[in-house]
Formats: sequence, structure tokens, C-alpha cells
Amino acid sequence: IERISITPLLVPHRAEFTETVGYLIKCLDKQVLFIPDIDKWHLWETDILDMIRQVDAALLDATFFENGEIPGRDMSEIPHPFIEESMALFDELSTADKAKVHFIHFNHSNPVLFPHNLEHKEVLEKGYKVARDGQIFTF
Repeated sequence: IERISITPLLVPHRAEFTETVGYLIKCLDKQVLFIPDIDKWHLWETDILDMIRQVDAALLDATFFENGEIPGRDMSEIPHPFIEESMALFDELSTADKAKVHFIHFNHSNPVLFPHNLEHKEVLEKGYKVARDGQIFTF
């Protein structure tokens, strides 16, 4: 227990009934950032780029790939950072820092769920990762 610390990080996300948090998890000399749910990166008081640079892995909200993913629905009513927005924001990161990013929390409509889709391949080609069920992180 003394070797593990978990720090909640308040993040903006509707706050209809409760606060939404992510976590900074520290164990020995490693750190993992876990932000499964957030409105948009620019609404957070913390600089996501700095956070990614400081951690060993970042598991980040990727509910949707792009605007218009759900036909007939105003996507502004479902605030999440689109993967394409996140990749554009994270573009200034080094190759090593991009490799820390593991996209998580996919809506069933998200095309990155399927490895044969172009969107999945695009994420990998840009240096990011798509998290998988049962994935184990070793450092």
C-alpha cells in the first residue's frame, strides 16, 4: 500500500449529479494517467500535454472518433474530445510521448474499435495506441 498512491483529478464533464474524476496512479517510480471521461481538453484547468509528458502511460477518453459519428444527433450535446481533435492537439508531442497515449472508453459507433478500419490504422500510424480489453501494462 505504501508504494501505491492514487490521486483523483477533477475534470469537466457535465457534473449533472456528481463530479467526474480521472486519476493519477503512482506505483514505485511509474505513473499512469487515467482520464476515461471528460468534456473537452481545453476546458480542463490542467495542461493535458504536460500531463502526458510527465507520466509513463496515459489512458485517455476516446468515446468518439469524429463529429458526425452518430447520424441525426447533435454531437455538441455529447461532449467528449473526438480522437481526431486529441491527435491534432497532441501532434506537438514527441514520438515517445505519443506512444504513451492509449485511447480508451469507446462508444459502440467508434470505428477505431475494429483493427481493419482506416481510423484504427490512422491512430496507430500517428504513433498512438488503441487500448484492448484485458491489456496488461508492463514498464
